[in-house]
Amino acid sequence: MLAIDRMRAIAEIVRVKSSVRAVELARQFQVSGETIRRDLELLEREGLVRRVYGGAVDVHQASVSHYRERVVHRIDEKEAIGRLASTFVEDGDTLLLDVGTTINLFSQFLLEKRNLTVITPSLQVATKLRAGNVGRVLVTGGELQADEAYLTGMLAESAVQKYYVDRAFISVGGISPEVGLTDFDEHEVRLRQVMMQRAKQVIVLADSSKLGVRAFTVIGMLDEMDILVTDDEITPEMRRHIEEQGVEIRIAERSSRDRMR
Repeated sequence: MLAIDRMRAIAEIVRVKSSVRAVELARQFQVSGETIRRDLELLEREGLVRRVYGGAVDVHQASVSHYRERVVHRIDEKEAIGRLASTFVEDGDTLLLDVGTTINLFSQFLLEKRNLTVITPSLQVATKLRAGNVGRVLVTGGELQADEAYLTGMLAESAVQKYYVDRAFISVGGISPEVGLTDFDEHEVRLRQVMMQRAKQVIVLADSSKLGVRAFTVIGMLDEMDILVTDDEITPEMRRHIEEQGVEIRIAERSSRDRMR
């Protein structure tokens, strides 16, 4: 494969998946890590990708370094969580999709679904799903948070309150038995609360690094979620505490190849 063809393919992979590891690209194209590094440098100069530690992210994602680092942090676990969470979605469902890196990865596994109605404050998620022709995609409106390309505020909350959906997929900053569901960003908390109130079923996506964490602002109690999808590093004690609140826990196991990394 010519270098120009490889770089075009890499740019398309990043656009579709939103993020990718350099080691995965080297394996897929059977070239060295140094070759991939040079490819990503050239693609970044052309404005087609943004390089982050260990890989690259879609150029339309947030520009702040904190968010770009979170995209690749525990990406294997987040992809496994997203893949498992997508099995709860059936063709024809109505959904509320939150914002965040795990939700963004989860949305790529919805591209094979059809006749969905998706309501989301995330411009990244909305753009991806609309391009994938999964069905109707509604954006809430509201005040733009440019760092992560999502909408918040009274307009967003008012838009969500107009609907009642089958399932809401929620992201959180922390989960603890003592405090419940929490987040670091006050802008996002009220909208998440409204989303949870407007769904028959609330499914929280959180990798195990969020478990035991008490973030600044409380979203709700543990029993306000129906299902928690997390990874296989959840401790037995934490699992017991959460299940005692009537929450179903589903464990997303990484592939054997991912565990070897």
